[in-house]
Amino acid sequence: MLFSVIIPTYNRASFLARTLDSVLAQDFQDFEVIVVDDGSTDHTQEVVALYTQRNQRIRYFYKDNGERAAARNFGIRQAQGNYVTFLDSDDLYYPHCLSAAHAFLQQHQNYEWFALAYEIRDEDGRLLSSQAKRKGNLAEQLFAGNLLSCIAVFVRRDIALLHPFQEDRTLAGSEDWELWLRLAARYPLPYANEVVACMIQHNARSVMEVNAERLEARLHACMRYVEADEAVRTLPSSYLRRFRTHAYAYLALHLALGKHFKKALHYYLKALRLSTLFFFHKKSAVILRELLKGMLWR
Repeated sequence: MLFSVIIPTYNRASFLARTLDSVLAQDFQDFEVIVVDDGSTDHTQEVVALYTQRNQRIRYFYKDNGERAAARNFGIRQAQGNYVTFLDSDDLYYPHCLSAAHAFLQQHQNYEWFALAYEIRDEDGRLLSSQAKRKGNLAEQLFAGNLLSCIAVFVRRDIALLHPFQEDRTLAGSEDWELWLRLAARYPLPYANEVVACMIQHNARSVMEVNAERLEARLHACMRYVEADEAVRTLPSSYLRRFRTHAYAYLALHLALGKHFKKALHYYLKALRLSTLFFFHKKSAVILRELLKGMLWR
């Protein structure tokens, strides 16, 4: 078997059927689907049962809630495919997703991991953004921000078992980026800009309020894990400088948008100290605009 599609889910029964339908509609059929129910309290199990009764390639597992990293790791341990790939239970594959991955593997045989492109649409189907214009050294670019998310990333199963997601709840929301950085420090990352999947931006996914303490704890945990990794520490110092600059800028931006202006300014200045060129970045302009708004509202 070539692919194991791992779908972690938690209380997404209203979205899950559409996600499963998109996987089963693939024009390449050498795959299995592993649904890991991370302690749902809705009717997720009943939704999946309608599929497992008709299709033996779908396997369902229920476990106590442990966040997405633990659910993905659980799925990896059950997987039988040569490559594992992850699909959130409210996102979609386009029909050619796995055939495109198969074709890519014909040209890049036995690579440890690789990535295809995805796009983001709202619930009405309007295109919000696309990852189809990436170029250059993607592994290096990952240290300046998570260009991948989890969708359309394929990892050889033995590599996924060797390098699992960090199951630290504090890290939730950045657990994928942390893993991609560890992999990028060890293995080349071939990729193609063919759009094969769609992330759906909906109200249940949108974060309307910023919990400053939680956001800070998450990014600091990510920095701690990444900077402690033995392979990352062998990289040129510019990689970690870029990583820290982005992490501080990310904190500054989201704290400013959440009206935590004092903390936002603190992290903005930390980013500038690491890279004065960050001042000319478009993200810097957005942060400064939000900080200025905060000063005017006082």
